Amino acid sequence: MPIRSTSRMQQPAFAPQQSAHPLYRKILIPFAIIVVLVAIGAIWLSSVRSRITVTVKRDTTGVDDFIQVAKNPESGQLRGRVVQGTFEKVQEFSVEGAGTPVSTGVVAGTVKIINNYSKPQTLVEKTRLLTSDNRLYRIDKTVTVPSKSSVTVKAHADQEGAKFALSAGEHLTIPGLWIDLQKFIYAEPVDAFSGNQTVVKTVGDSDISDAYKTLQDVLTQQAEKSLDTEAATGDGWKAIYDIKVQDPKNNVSVGQKADSFLASMKVLVTAVYYPTSDINAFLRDKLKDKLPDGKDLVDFDASQATFTVDSADVKNETARLHVTANAGSRLTDKSPMLAKTNFLGLTDDAAKTKIQAVEGVESVDVRISPTWIHTIPKNGDHVEMIVQ
Repeated sequence: MPIRSTSRMQQPAFAPQQSAHPLYRKILIPFAIIVVLVAIGAIWLSSVRSRITVTVKRDTTGVDDFIQVAKNPESGQLRGRVVQGTFEKVQEFSVEGAGTPVSTGVVAGTVKIINNYSKPQTLVEKTRLLTSDNRLYRIDKTVTVPSKSSVTVKAHADQEGAKFALSAGEHLTIPGLWIDLQKFIYAEPVDAFSGNQTVVKTVGDSDISDAYKTLQDVLTQQAEKSLDTEAATGDGWKAIYDIKVQDPKNNVSVGQKADSFLASMKVLVTAVYYPTSDINAFLRDKLKDKLPDGKDLVDFDASQATFTVDSADVKNETARLHVTANAGSRLTDKSPMLAKTNFLGLTDDAAKTKIQAVEGVESVDVRISPTWIHTIPKNGDHVEMIVQ
């Protein structure tokens, strides 16, 4: 069989690569730029941070309620003790004030006899001198008063008594003289007439009211000590004392002259005891119940609460207390209105306006970094909310 030979053309191992078409190059470059910008944008967005600081107002929340206490508390009652006692006292009190000095016995002094007549005048011992209100005095010896002159002589009241005290210069007539002479010849005390001095005090309203107050204070202290011993509650308990004053008496009247007087008083004291921890917890719960969501108590001081005994059953040892208390309150970061999710994606101005509209907010500060950005990030992890 004849052998055929064939000839093949030699082909290169690799075909030469043709250069990219110019159109592809035009598409590739913008695409690469877009990818870079997207990457830069993603990095930029992840770096934006915002801090929102909200300053809130302090409000006052009050409670005005009643509390039931009992020695053996049932549902709705708190632990307590109720004891009662009657206490009385009689005490002597001094009348306060400087009082009024008065003269006692026969008052006496020196008088000047004045003679404005044209002739001398002799006045015998015990010549009468008379005031305009008819108080009578007598001179102690005979004197002669020259014309247009005067003499001095001792004189005394005709009777005993403080009403005969005289002031210096007071006008005294001489009724034993002829009526027309009396206007020319008369007498004046040279100094005040006085006898034995004594101070007379007068009972006033304040004397009696002060005495009753003192009695009530003394009896209250006595009652508290006695009832505390009887209740024997120990540490951690507090008491409210209801004091009823009964039968206050005294043995004087206002305006009466006296140096001292007696006063007496009786008081009925009801003491209600309770554990302070239980009452404080009750008040805190009552105050919190009045707060809306997102508000909390601040500055609560249970010692400032006021208590009064509304009613008490001593036999069964139960009582109803009327209590009023106040505490500060404010918004917290738990408030639904201040949740940061409410402000994601808002502009800083829009966020401020929205937060400022929340009742209880005083001021708002929104800070965004970088500073040239004015939109709060949508990623909540990049937003810090501070309520203060």
